[in-house]
Amino acid sequence: MNIDHSELIIGQSSEHIYKDITYPHAHLRAQLLYASIGTIQVYTPQQMWIVPPKCALWIPARIEHSVIALSYVKMNTALIEEKAARVMSQHCFIIRVGNLLHELLIRLNETHHLPISSGINSDELFRALQVLIFEEIHKANLLPIQIPWPKDARLLKICQALFDTPNDLKDLNAWADEISTSPRTLMRMFQKDTGLSYRSWIQQLHIALALSKIGHGEAISSIATSLGYTNASAFSAMFKRHLGKTPQQFKG
Repeated sequence: MNIDHSELIIGQSSEHIYKDITYPHAHLRAQLLYASIGTIQVYTPQQMWIVPPKCALWIPARIEHSVIALSYVKMNTALIEEKAARVMSQHCFIIRVGNLLHELLIRLNETHHLPISSGINSDELFRALQVLIFEEIHKANLLPIQIPWPKDARLLKICQALFDTPNDLKDLNAWADEISTSPRTLMRMFQKDTGLSYRSWIQQLHIALALSKIGHGEAISSIATSLGYTNASAFSAMFKRHLGKTPQQFKG
């Protein structure tokens, strides 16, 4: 593939206060949406994503998305040329951002503001950063986290309540009573609209919320309690079953 590396990747940085909203928009380039500080919540047409510290969301070109800051946020995003980005994926996904990629993204966004040095040519530096970032994204570890966001208004109410109060785990019978349907019908609705069972959807939400809390240094026992688990062991077992590592291992 012949790529003009001078335009392979463009940096985009910004700062946001808690609950700041970036309204729905799309880019002609693919985007690695990365908060080098803080946690963000992102809505795409089919999903809701919680992007915790040390993680980034890949968004293909022309995919509409909106962003909510869940804390003070410093963005160090990369916009990737559309044709080059096709080797990645045409679907959104979350990656784990290693220390090298973290530093490269920050440096990319600082490059235009740096004084011209007597050493390496600034254009050469910029091209080198682009190539390294592209390679680091390509080989980054994907995290199997997705939170399908329902279209049905009744399910949307349930999912929003689960997000707002994740420790209040009502069973399907209780939710079915609230929306005046049967548990079996509600189960089918959930599967049809999200592609996941009620239980699986909650676990995906809990993993995403837990990663955010881990990234902010919260104790594992405190995280387990905040998500409605009776003990940290049960929470840790669920977490490891999905991500292959314990919550404690993600602290490193």
